[in-house]
Order: sequence, then C-alpha cells, then structure tokens
Amino acid sequence: LDGVTENVSPSWEPTNYIGRSEPAYVYSRAERDISFNLKLFAQTKNELDKIYLKLNKLTSLCYPEYKSDVLSHQKIKMKPPLTKFRMGELYGRKDNELLGFIKSLTYTIPDEGVWETEYGKRVPKYITVAMNYQVIHSETPSLNTEFYGYQGK
Repeated sequence: LDGVTENVSPSWEPTNYIGRSEPAYVYSRAERDISFNLKLFAQTKNELDKIYLKLNKLTSLCYPEYKSDVLSHQKIKMKPPLTKFRMGELYGRKDNELLGFIKSLTYTIPDEGVWETEYGKRVPKYITVAMNYQVIHSETPSLNTEFYGYQGK
C-alpha cells in the first residue's frame, strides 16, 4: 500500500451584486475522494489464485448488479455498486465504514514483473492497482462530523 492521497474539494459559487466590484461567494457543496496504490505479488500458486479471485471481485465492484423482474424473470433493474471502505482506523472504523463507490481502477503490469509459466495460468505474478474511491457520507457531513476513524481518544 502506498501513495495514499485524500482530496476534499469544496465548491463556492460566485454571485454578483450591483455596486460591488468583486463577487460574493455562496457555499455550494463539497466532494471527498481517496486514492491509493496496491502492489500485489504472488509468491506461491495458492497466492496467485487468491490475487486473481480478489482482482475479479474488485473489478466487479465497478459494475452494477441486475435484479430480475419477479413476473418476467428478465434482468431489468440496475443496482449501483455502492461499497463500504475502511483503511485501518484512518478511514472508517470496524463499526462505521465510509460509504461510497470506486471512481476508478487502474491495473498496471510492471515491466520488471514475472509471469507464471504453467499452462492455463500464464498470468503476471506482480500487478499494481491504482484506486480512486469517491466518498458518499452516510449522514450529511457538517462542521462536527468525524471524518476519520481515529479520534485521538
């Protein structure tokens, strides 16, 4: 795990008034996202299987789930892939994770990485993952919101 970055972006809208040479600003909203990198390396065949199982699950969290209509049994309703996120006690806690969604995933196969050579498993053993997670607070954030899991108590 490296490159942990958090962005908090408040938005202010300018409003012009007659007789005022500069705009007044009205607070509009704020957005928060967290980015980080994961380095995955399989040292055994069992680890290789687990890494690709987890990569598949992670990628699937970028796509919706389709719910079947009870009467026609056709997949018609799309359920968005909202997730809960926790990174130690920095972001979220065991009983209170951050609600949100994966904004982007980037998989990179480093040039110095090795590949498995067994037939049917010829895949990279070393993969880096860059992830950007968009936070959607489960409760409306305010001046008194606890934004981090660790409160220094």
